[in-house]
Amino acid sequence: MTTQMTEAQIQAALEAGIISPSQAASMRGDLKPLTTPSVSNNNASIGHEDDMRFLRSFSDVFIAIGLVLFALGVAGLTRLMGGGALYLLAAAGMWIGAEYFGRKKRAHLPSLILALTFLVFVQTGFAALLSGGGILAALITVGAMTLFYWRIRLPFCIALIAASALFLLFSALGQFAPNLTKAQLGFILSLAGLVIFGAALAYDVNDQHRTTRFADNAFWLHFLAAPLIIHGLAVMGVALKTESLFGVIAIPSLGTSDAIVVLMIVATLIVIGLAINRRALIVSALGYTAFAMGSLFIDANISIGTSFVLTLLMLGLMIVFLGVGWHGARAILLNILPKWRIFPPPFDPNFKP
Repeated sequence: MTTQMTEAQIQAALEAGIISPSQAASMRGDLKPLTTPSVSNNNASIGHEDDMRFLRSFSDVFIAIGLVLFALGVAGLTRLMGGGALYLLAAAGMWIGAEYFGRKKRAHLPSLILALTFLVFVQTGFAALLSGGGILAALITVGAMTLFYWRIRLPFCIALIAASALFLLFSALGQFAPNLTKAQLGFILSLAGLVIFGAALAYDVNDQHRTTRFADNAFWLHFLAAPLIIHGLAVMGVALKTESLFGVIAIPSLGTSDAIVVLMIVATLIVIGLAINRRALIVSALGYTAFAMGSLFIDANISIGTSFVLTLLMLGLMIVFLGVGWHGARAILLNILPKWRIFPPPFDPNFKP
C-alpha cells in the first residue's frame, strides 16, 4: 500500500525521531510508483486511456476563439491586398504564434488552430506563387508541415502531415491520371484511409497502454482515417437521392438498402474500435451514422423534423451506452480475438510504465 505522505513530510518525521530510518526508506519506496517516469522528449509520458491533454482550461477555448477570428481576419486582409505570395507571410505569422502557444505554452487547442491555418496559408501561398502549383506546391506543403511538427512537437501535426500528403496524392493523380481519380475516387479514398489507419496502428502497437505521445499521434491518425474509409466505401457502394424540405431546400438522403450498408460499415468500425481500444474511429463516423439513420426514418415516411429528433435520440443513446459499457464490451471481445499486439490488453488504471 502506498503512503500518503510526501517526501518532505517523511524527512521531517525522520528528523523528529517519529519514524526510524528503515521506516523512512520503506515509505520512500512506496513513493516511487507515483513519480513521473523518466522518458525521452519524443516519448513524453501523458497518462492512460486516450488522455490527450487537449484542453486544460476554458482559457484555451477563449484563446482559440480569438485565434480563429484573427486567422479569418488575416485571410481576408491578405486577399484584399492581392493574395498570392502574401499568404506565405501570413503563414509565417501563424508559425510565430505556434512557437509561443505550442512550443512554449504547450496549449494544444490554440496550437491546433495555428497549425491548421499554417497549412492552409502555405498551400494557398505556394499554389499562387507557382501559378497553380499542383504537385510542387503540395510537396512543399508536406515538407512545411513535417518541419512544423519537428519544431512544435504536438501530436495533431501528424494528422496534418497525412492530410497534406493526401492532397499531394490527389494533385499527382489530377495531373497524371485525372480519369482514374473520377472513376475510382471511392477506392482511392478508402485505400488512403487504410494506409493512415495502418500508420496509426503502428503507433498503437508501440504503446499498448497509451502512456506516451505515440498514443496522441495514433488518436489523430485514427480520427482522420475513419471518414476517409467510410466515405470511400460509400462512394463505391451507395447512391444518394434528394428530399425536399418545405419544398424549397434540397436535402440528400439514402435509400433503405444504402442506409443499411452505411450502418453496417459503421458497425464494423465500432467493433474494430473496441478491439483496438480507439473511440476516435467511432467519433469521426458519427456524421455518417446520423445521416444513415435519418435517411432510414425519412424513407419510412416519417417527416424530416421528426426524423431529425429520432436520430438525435438514438444516436445519443448509442454513444452513452457504448461509452458506459466500453470496457465490459472490450473484455468480452478480447476473449474471442487472437492475442495479437494490435489488440491492447484491458485498461488497467494501476498500470505503471
